[in-house]
Amino acid sequence: MMKQQAKVVRFAVPEGRGEYGTQGEREMRRSNALLEETVRQRTAELERTNARLEESLRQLQIAQAQLLFAERLATIGQLAAGLGHEINNPLAFILGNLDYVQQQLARTSGAPSPEDSQEMMEALADARDGAERVRLIVRDLKVLSHPNDMELGPVDVVATLRGAAKVAAYEVRGRARLVEALDAVPPVNAHRARLCQVFLNLLINAAHAIPPGQATRNEIRLSARMDGTTRVLVEVSDTGCGISPGNLERIFSPFFTTKPVGVGTGLGLSVCHGIVTALGGDISVESEVGRGSTFRVSLPVYEASCIEVGSSRAA
Repeated sequence: MMKQQAKVVRFAVPEGRGEYGTQGEREMRRSNALLEETVRQRTAELERTNARLEESLRQLQIAQAQLLFAERLATIGQLAAGLGHEINNPLAFILGNLDYVQQQLARTSGAPSPEDSQEMMEALADARDGAERVRLIVRDLKVLSHPNDMELGPVDVVATLRGAAKVAAYEVRGRARLVEALDAVPPVNAHRARLCQVFLNLLINAAHAIPPGQATRNEIRLSARMDGTTRVLVEVSDTGCGISPGNLERIFSPFFTTKPVGVGTGLGLSVCHGIVTALGGDISVESEVGRGSTFRVSLPVYEASCIEVGSSRAA
């Protein structure tokens, strides 16, 4: 019986295969390494670009805050003469009453009579009232001159409106009666100085829309009330000259003004619009030539107050 010989099958090794595989596999690994390096470079470049954008945004926010502060100080500068008058009047009243008390004490050799004592007490009380008026004016000016515009928190709308009205009192007096219809509303999420700046600009514009000398025939009305459950609505209305339809379309545009040259910067309403929208609010206007204008500012209620209002309504 013959033995069959074992067949040996030989396989040819493809040309180019070495210790690390074929040339195609080496090219693929090189391509992958190149791609990974490209991705790392692009990622690092994006991170650097993002850092530059963040720095640019920070610089823009600082510049915006400086612009708002400068416009606010410009408004105070325009009111300087009137504010000096508002402070000078009660100061003169205080000095007059203190002089009277001093003269009465010098004239009285012994204990003053009950009538003299009563008169001196009334004079001192009136002097104290005058000093309190000066204190409130200075306090409201201090609010307006506060440079920190970055932090938001709960702001009392009614107190801020009344503070702005005190600062604008000299502009309003002689042009219109100031009428207040202010409901008890919850705080809004805002910055007090910025919000006071908005109300002050609206009040000054309302006053300038009315010619002086007709205060008994005109009025500027301030109102505050709830708009739903999560927003506060503030209205500043006047019975002035009104705004033409053509100007109404551009009323919030930067540097647009209907005032004479040298009066105003043309930034007031534009700044108001920027402040209100940055606070998550809305500002709008309705006007009719010859009948007056109404500016409406809608602001979100401070979050903690929203919770309290919602729970009280549910109860």
